[in-house]
Amino acid sequence: MDIQVIIDFIDYLMGLSIWNFLGALALFWVVITTWKEKRELRKKLISLERCEGLSKRPIAIVIGIGKDPSESVRSFLTDNKWDIPLISWVSEGFLKPNEYPGAMANINALRKQALKMGVSEALLFYAGPVDLSMFIGASFDNWVPVKVFAFTNGTYEHRFTLEREAARIESMGEQVRREI
Repeated sequence: MDIQVIIDFIDYLMGLSIWNFLGALALFWVVITTWKEKRELRKKLISLERCEGLSKRPIAIVIGIGKDPSESVRSFLTDNKWDIPLISWVSEGFLKPNEYPGAMANINALRKQALKMGVSEALLFYAGPVDLSMFIGASFDNWVPVKVFAFTNGTYEHRFTLEREAARIESMGEQVRREI
């Protein structure tokens, strides 16, 4: 930026009344905040579009409510030449809403098991009701990047990634200490 532009802007601000000055500052704050939010949204949209290679310590997590998708997931992993560990929890039959707390505890146990393994990312394969999937998203958010796959046209497709947000995430060491 040219120094003369900055000097001219300061001269302009000095010539304003206090209310105009405060209004200009508020407008400036809105513009900067909107620009930052747009940048963050762009990052998230890019992560939705891509499913790059795997990190150093990935794991596949399979959750099935009423059916077991483990074999189709193993086949998918083999087809992609991804030799990674697979952990799963499958309920026997469909769940009633009063059985959700137990299911949630089992799903959290999967996350804790993966945490103990020191994973760097998780590939999530889920077959079950939408309302329970919201709990899974909330439970796995801000952990490690979680690539969510959906079964479409006879195979799995990467749909989106729950990114780990550095501003709110604890270090892996802090998580392990808290879990112990």
